[in-house]
Amino acid sequence: MKCCQLLIIILIIIFACSGCGLMPAQLKEYTDERFQMDTLIQVTVFSDNEKTGREALGKAFHEFARINDLTDRFPKNRNNNAVHSDVIRINENAGIKPVQVSTDTLNIVQRSLYYAELSGGAFDITIGPVMDLWGFGKEEQWVPSDEQINKALSLVDYRKIIVDPSGGTIYLQEPGMSLDLGGVAKGYATEEVGKILRELGIKHALINAGGNVYALGTKPDGSPWRVGVRDPRGENELIAVLTVQDTSVVTSGDYERYFEEGGVRYSHLIDPSTGKQARELIQTTVVAESSTDADILNKPLYILGPQRGMSFASGLQGVGAIFVSADKQVTFTDNLMNQLEFTNNNDYQIINHK
Repeated sequence: MKCCQLLIIILIIIFACSGCGLMPAQLKEYTDERFQMDTLIQVTVFSDNEKTGREALGKAFHEFARINDLTDRFPKNRNNNAVHSDVIRINENAGIKPVQVSTDTLNIVQRSLYYAELSGGAFDITIGPVMDLWGFGKEEQWVPSDEQINKALSLVDYRKIIVDPSGGTIYLQEPGMSLDLGGVAKGYATEEVGKILRELGIKHALINAGGNVYALGTKPDGSPWRVGVRDPRGENELIAVLTVQDTSVVTSGDYERYFEEGGVRYSHLIDPSTGKQARELIQTTVVAESSTDADILNKPLYILGPQRGMSFASGLQGVGAIFVSADKQVTFTDNLMNQLEFTNNNDYQIINHK
C-alpha cells in the first residue's frame, strides 16, 4: 500500500506587517523558524533592543522543545529527552500505577478532560490505541478491520483517566490505554510562549506553530494582524482573512495528515465514538483568546460536523468558528462577522455571510 501521508507545514498564511503601514523607527523585526513538534514553527517578534529580541526567540523555541519533551508519546532515537516524556511514562504504566508528572502535563490533561466532558466525548485524549491502529504517528498507515477498530475502541474512554492534582499524578485505569496529546500540545506550547514573550516586554509578535497561530498585541503600526484562512482544496489559496489581536487562530483539516487507499482519503481526524474518520467537514477554524482552547476545540467541532458543531461553538463564550463542509459550504459563528473577510473564491458557497 502506498502511503500518501502529507505534513502541511503552513496551514494558515500570515499577512505580515510589511507594506501594511509604517513601523515605529525604534522597533526592529526579529524572526526565526525551526522544525519542532513535527511541524515548522515560525516566531516573529518586534523589539527596540536586539538583545531582547534575540533572547525572546531563543526562549520561545526552548519552550516549544520543553513542552514537546513532556508530551511526545513516541520514543525517538534522535531525541533522547523523549524517553523522559510524561506521556510515555503514563502510557507504560496504564493499569499499573499513577505516574508523577509536571504541572504542564497536569494542566494539559485537566483542560482536555474539561472539553471532553463538555463535548460529550467528541474530544478524547485516550484515542491513542485507535491512532496506533490506523498507523498515524508511524511510517506506514493502513485501513484496519471493523473488528480491530472495535477492540481498540474498548480502550478509549476519557472517564478512565484519574488525575490527582494534589499529588501531581495521572493514572490510566485499564492496561493498554494510551494518551495522545497531539490535539492540544502545540496549542498549549504556543500559549506558554506567548506568556514568555509578554514577560520579556514584547508587545508585538506573531507565532505560527504549523497553523496554530497566536497574534500578540497588534502589528507595530497599531493595526490588527491579518491571518488568512487557507483553502482546504487549493494550493496556496485563501477562502477568508481574519483581523485579530491578542488572539489565537487554529485550523484543522483532512489535508494535514492522511493517506489514500482505493481512492478514499483517510485523515487523522477520527471520531472517538466510531474509530473512523469524520467526513461531514473538510476544515474547521477556531478563533479564541486561549491557544490551548482553540487547539482543542478544533477537533470536537470537526467531529461533530456543521450543524452540531455550530450549535456547540455558539454556546462557548469568546469563541468563534468557521466550518467548511465536504460539499464546499462555508458557515461561521455570528461573532466573527466584523472581523472576517471572504475572498472572491467561487468554489465555495458562503451560507450565512451578510
